[in-house]
Amino acid sequence: MSRFRLVPPAGAPLPARSVLPSVLPGLGDRRGFAELLAARLGAQNPFFVLSGRAALTILLKALRQGSDRREVVIPAYTCFSVPSAVARAGLTIRLCDVDPKTLDLDLNALVRLDLGRALCIVSSGLYGLPSDLVALEQIARRCGGFLVDDAAQCLGATQEGRACGTFGDAGFYSLGRGKGITAMGGGILVTRRDDLARRIQREIMALSRPAVWNVCAAIVSSLVYAAMLRPSRYWLLDHVPFLELGASHFEPDFPIAQLSAYQRRLARRLLPLLDSYNRIRREHADQLRVGIEGVEGIEVPRPLEGANPVYLRFPILTRDERHRAGLLRALREAGIVASPSYPTSIGDIPGIATYLAPDQEPCPGARSIATRILTLPTHSGVTQRDLEVMVRIIRGDHERGSEALR
Repeated sequence: MSRFRLVPPAGAPLPARSVLPSVLPGLGDRRGFAELLAARLGAQNPFFVLSGRAALTILLKALRQGSDRREVVIPAYTCFSVPSAVARAGLTIRLCDVDPKTLDLDLNALVRLDLGRALCIVSSGLYGLPSDLVALEQIARRCGGFLVDDAAQCLGATQEGRACGTFGDAGFYSLGRGKGITAMGGGILVTRRDDLARRIQREIMALSRPAVWNVCAAIVSSLVYAAMLRPSRYWLLDHVPFLELGASHFEPDFPIAQLSAYQRRLARRLLPLLDSYNRIRREHADQLRVGIEGVEGIEVPRPLEGANPVYLRFPILTRDERHRAGLLRALREAGIVASPSYPTSIGDIPGIATYLAPDQEPCPGARSIATRILTLPTHSGVTQRDLEVMVRIIRGDHERGSEALR
């Protein structure tokens, strides 16, 4: 494999032909983004902010109005943006263990928690695998709390034929790098409840508009991303250390603002491409599953019944941390950037203790996932040869890796 070719761990194509017309208003199809979201996802009352974590923060602030509950139940293994948003909203984190077999909230662990102080439950949806949203709606209703449908990584995924992000009382999507589509940042908050929409609207109106330099930075980064995502060029970005590609940080003090008009126009142009992007991801995930399932020391988390995942990445669990390190090294040597994903469970993040509710339940599933998970790229830049190489390395079988995909 050429050292001048490196497959990114995740990503969505960002055509320059979508970027440039989005810079100026009034070009192309004038159908509104909100109207397109409603038609495509059934999403109602959309609001657009700077990031997915900003969307969750705004939602939590709206939910807490009129309630004396201050705990937010989140998966003990998830994106660090989730606990960051809870802390930013001034609320307390209650952790629920995660089932390594599905990467979803462990429902047995969830019902054992004291949910009497829970303002809401936040679903999982890691890597585009939907949570058991129907069951979570029922649990939230019984405990008198809200359900927040975290669809940051599930844009285009469905559960029981219904779009992720539209379950519960409200949901949100992310337009960040590595998501289903990207506007180089952005979050979309949706709710079917008009009373909640009014509260969210008041929070949104108090936000500042993005500064001109922020808009210019988004345009420039869009053009760079569009040019450099290809494997033949990505190796250049990989050699720039300050970019911290794929890094995860717990940041309780992140910026919150409205999303720029440029990024809304860009996302509107990209949304019709989502189905084709997700189709490719699913096809690649299916081929990886066929090739990898049954390999000793490898577990493949399964989608829940009734779920139609989008597989932003294809997750597997290795035997242990040492096994994972060896696979990551071998894959990179073959020109493929696999990812160990989030480096720790949420409860083990340095500095998070002050934001956690007291008397946390142990979360062994989340800790096991954190040390064993490895995600493989599924995006459109992955070739058939890349798939064969990944299977061959995971199997440790140079002879049958290609045959496993046939």
